[in-house]
Formats: sequence, structure tokens, C-alpha cells
Amino acid sequence: MDKMFEDEFMDMQSELISLCLEAAERRVNKVYVYSSIEKKSKMFNAFFDIDGEIKTLNQLGISNKLIMDFLKLGTSDLDKIKEVCIKHNMPIPTEIKMYYDATTGKYNAQYKYEEVCSANTGINASEVFIDWLKEIKDQRI
Repeated sequence: MDKMFEDEFMDMQSELISLCLEAAERRVNKVYVYSSIEKKSKMFNAFFDIDGEIKTLNQLGISNKLIMDFLKLGTSDLDKIKEVCIKHNMPIPTEIKMYYDATTGKYNAQYKYEEVCSANTGINASEVFIDWLKEIKDQRI
């Protein structure tokens, strides 16, 4: 893989994590970022571990306007990820699940390249996000 591509691709992911830390006012232990980049749709969202509790954006006590701005910024960053992939002739991931542990600096990401959310699969990105949120919450029980 091209080093330049890897650097640009990682920079874009770092921007998404930074956006999440900023939205949560850096008081998080862990950040979970979901991104979907399909042919006809895009979605960006995140949830957080704050002192052992999983919280969504709505539970952070920030205004609806800030939440909408956050979601719009993240979604526009997905266009930049797509552009980086096209620029370097690399496949565009259809799904990215990112995990960042703010206490240790550990970062992990899972990528899918096949169609995940579409009329063909009968699944939408919001469902995948909510299922992942539930999965992480269930791991804590």
C-alpha cells in the first residue's frame, strides 16, 4: 500500500476522532465512531464511554444545533475520505467502525468494502449504528 495514501487516510480518521473528542469536550474515556459510505448514502455518528457509561450524543447535554453541526461535519469528512481513496486509486470502504481509547491512546478500526446498507441488503446505516451501540453496551453487563 502507498505510504502517502496510508498517511492521508489515517489523517482523515484522526480528524473524525478529534471531532468526537471536541463534541464530548474531551471528557471521554473511549470513542466509538460509525461511518457508512455507500453508493447512494452516507452516515456518520458516534457514541462514547464516559466513566464506564455508554452515552450517545443526545446524552452529553449539548444543544441540538451542536449535534446537527457535528453530524454534518463528520458526514462531510466522509467525502474527504472518499476523495483520498479515489485520488490514490484505492477501494472506498463502505463501512468504518473506529474505536479510540482516550486513556491509553489505543486506536482500532474495522473496514468493510462490500455493500452493507442499501435497498439490496434491506439494512440502513442507522440500524447498524444502533446494533453496534447495543453490542458495546451488552459487553459491559
